[in-house]
Amino acid sequence: MNRAKAIRGEEDRAALSRSASVESELEHVLATEEELIPSSGFLASVMERVQEEAARPAPIPFPWKRAVPGILAVAGVVAWGAVDLIRSGVAQPGIAAPSWLALVPPHLSAAAVLPVESAGWVALALGASLASWLLSRRLAGRGGLL
Repeated sequence: MNRAKAIRGEEDRAALSRSASVESELEHVLATEEELIPSSGFLASVMERVQEEAARPAPIPFPWKRAVPGILAVAGVVAWGAVDLIRSGVAQPGIAAPSWLALVPPHLSAAAVLPVESAGWVALALGASLASWLLSRRLAGRGGLL
């Protein structure tokens, strides 16, 4: 057992001396190495690219104000289609619909139908007028007319 410890100690000393010699060689190589100098036009070309990037205009942002109405319209159409699909599924003969799924439109008397329908058309006309006025104002505002 003593002999194994002695052999191991010799191996450790040999490994330490090898690592010390490698380290000294490495220090010698690093001390004598030339300093790296970039080519003459490298710094100028890099600075030119940096100035081009700095002068480049900012990226165009996504026009959320214009996209939101379209997204809402698509969501409304999808929701309407889902409701219509459910209604058509409920109306199938032979299929029992759950009570919570019954979509019953409100019942209006014949005397109340005409004023409610007229109010809906008036609201639609006012909304279309407002939308066209806002669009024309936005377009004219860019031209400097308003």
